Amino acid sequence: MQQTPETELNQAARISGIINSINRRVRVLEERNSNIQRKTEVIEDNMINNYKEVSEGIKKINSDIKELKKDFEDIRENIRMLVKEVQSRARKEDVDVIQQYINLWNPTNFVTNRELDKAVKRIVSEK
Repeated sequence: MQQTPETELNQAARISGIINSINRRVRVLEERNSNIQRKTEVIEDNMINNYKEVSEGIKKINSDIKELKKDFEDIRENIRMLVKEVQSRARKEDVDVIQQYINLWNPTNFVTNRELDKAVKRIVSEK
């Protein structure tokens, strides 16, 4: 079966049309692929930047937590010292007992060494 030149031309034109159509489709797919690759690169860059920001934020939070723990421990130690100091202070009952003894002894009537020396010298000189 021999084909006529017109049939061969029609087939060649049809094949050429199919090849052109395939080439257009391949170019469109290549362009889409290129666009997807660019978008993927942008997304990767954004993810890297976000990761860096989150990492820095976590480091800052951890640093703040360490500082808060230290401050809390300092406050806890200060409270312990205050409790010890308050416990070592005299209670009201102790002060009341001492005041009763002071009132009983009445130290305002006590004589100083100088007053005693003067009184002794006066008594001795009178004799």
